[in-house]
Amino acid sequence: MNILFLGTPEFALPALDAVAAAHDLVGVVTAPKGPRGRGQRLEPTPVGRRAAELGYDVFTPARLDEAAVDGLLALHPQAAVVVAYGRMLPAALFRAIPCLNVHPSLLPRHRGAAPIPWTIWSGDREAGVTIMGIVEELDAGPIHLQESFPLAEDMTAGELEAETAARGARMLCDALGRLAAGTLPATPQEGPPTYARRLGKDDELLDLGRPAVEIARQVNALAPRPGARVQVVDRDLDLRLLRARAVSDQVPQGRIKVSPAGLLLGVFEGAVLVTEVQPSGGRRQSAVDLVRGRPFLDGASVR
Repeated sequence: MNILFLGTPEFALPALDAVAAAHDLVGVVTAPKGPRGRGQRLEPTPVGRRAAELGYDVFTPARLDEAAVDGLLALHPQAAVVVAYGRMLPAALFRAIPCLNVHPSLLPRHRGAAPIPWTIWSGDREAGVTIMGIVEELDAGPIHLQESFPLAEDMTAGELEAETAARGARMLCDALGRLAAGTLPATPQEGPPTYARRLGKDDELLDLGRPAVEIARQVNALAPRPGARVQVVDRDLDLRLLRARAVSDQVPQGRIKVSPAGLLLGVFEGAVLVTEVQPSGGRRQSAVDLVRGRPFLDGASVR
């Protein structure tokens, strides 16, 4: 099939590679260049860079207005696939050709901008991927394919992103094959939706007065970016917590206890075992490695 691909971040790369290997890409649409990296130089998006490497025409409209849609339809795509494009698709496009979207949640659960972290933060026992059609209402289109899998207790958002990206790429190619054969199912979403709002700076702050299981979910949902943060009191040391799980150990609230497995963080109910961290200005490392040379951490207060 002749396929138009719309995507922006690294999450979309497995799908781009898979579709490019199985179909004829008539063009790739991505966000315009933006400031990236420490130097904040204007750089192409991950999808834009990969598409150029593969030799495809790359389109970076500031918005998909009528003229942009007309130009894309002039490429004669038989279908479009959308993977984390980051912009609303105009009705003129999805009414003209079939448009399939890869969404990393079990719709109608976690519609919206941040389904991956909220799957973890909400305490879901299952995660999944949905291939859906696109309609005017946000993430409300018919379900073409859906696949679920168990969510490990300490899986981070980064790991879940990689897993759903790989599964989504495979499922997308399956859906396109069924679309070409005229056998692609389309089932309306059932049940009340939940919404996964975009995360903000306040979400990085830990409230140590909450139960350990909730705090561990927050830590894992924010890892590796932007990371939940704590500050060691009276020390010039800020820590990004990058993997955690709830444990039954008793540690005074707001205190750290060093254990052979990492750092125990005292909270309202039980404790949180932190096993991966990143100190400000430092590299990501195991909590065990962090403790070496920092004996002051045992019994230290955090906020």
